[in-house]
Amino acid sequence: MQRITAEGVAEDKSWSSWKRFMKRRKDALLAAVILTPLIGFWLIVNGFPTLFGFALGFFNWVGLNDRPSFAGLDNFISFFKDSLYTGALWRSIWIGALVTIVTQAAGFGAALLMNMPLFAKGFYRTIWYIPAVTSTVATTQIFNLLLSPNNGIINNILISLGKEPIVWQYSVGWSIFWIVVYSVWKGVGAASLLWLAGLQSVDPTLYEAAEVDGAGRMARLRHVTMPGLKPIATFIFITSLVAAIQIYEQVLFITGGGPYSQTEVLVLRIYRDGFWDFNLGMAGASSLIMAVLAMSITMIYYRWSSNSDRRATIPIKGGGASRDGK
Repeated sequence: MQRITAEGVAEDKSWSSWKRFMKRRKDALLAAVILTPLIGFWLIVNGFPTLFGFALGFFNWVGLNDRPSFAGLDNFISFFKDSLYTGALWRSIWIGALVTIVTQAAGFGAALLMNMPLFAKGFYRTIWYIPAVTSTVATTQIFNLLLSPNNGIINNILISLGKEPIVWQYSVGWSIFWIVVYSVWKGVGAASLLWLAGLQSVDPTLYEAAEVDGAGRMARLRHVTMPGLKPIATFIFITSLVAAIQIYEQVLFITGGGPYSQTEVLVLRIYRDGFWDFNLGMAGASSLIMAVLAMSITMIYYRWSSNSDRRATIPIKGGGASRDGK
């Protein structure tokens, strides 16, 4: 019979620990080999150009034939003193918030419908998602044809009803309205698929238990669906809001920022400064301010979501139940 000694057990454990350590080293080395080219590509394509763009905010520079001169905080001071920039910043925030709210509400409603037992469900999902993959240039031109003051379909309908045709692009309110409509139409498909993924991740046994308890459809939506969607809802709202405050293509092609720059958003202003006016210092300063805004929105929303989760699980005095009754 083989005799097992304490020394043998200790040696075996030591050898096992060494093998685990070497395996982790090999896994880490393999991960480094795989990730290094990807990280290097990202730094070349995105990382270094982004840092260079931010650094431009501290210089005055009009292009390759001119030598940059250090400006310190002058570009940032000019940004907040010029109503053209502060107005564009404010419009980016409130138009982005409006687009996010309407898009996510419509996307959630569409996801609820697609989550029901429907005939040809895959076809409906495809139809909802088509706007997200279509060309912005092409679809905005179709929008412009619809809004044409002379031969546009919408104005022809108004004329047939005995109304006066409207020159939509000359009205600030109507211009912003159509920008929001287009942005919602463009984004509702992707939003609906994200919400649908969240709906399908909710445990179906919770619905069955709620139905056994006599909960109606609205009660199940409120007490089962909404709490189950909270983790993905945080992700959806943060990413969609950050994306919405950076819209500019639809503004460029539908209104061009007019009338009189009253629909111009900050990213469009950055585009004009960088590629039209060659005011690269202001473009860099505006880009840095936009990045700070996006990070601030993410941090504020994440902090608010974390605090609401914490409040929902505070024990009630005199018992072990939490505020949500669990």
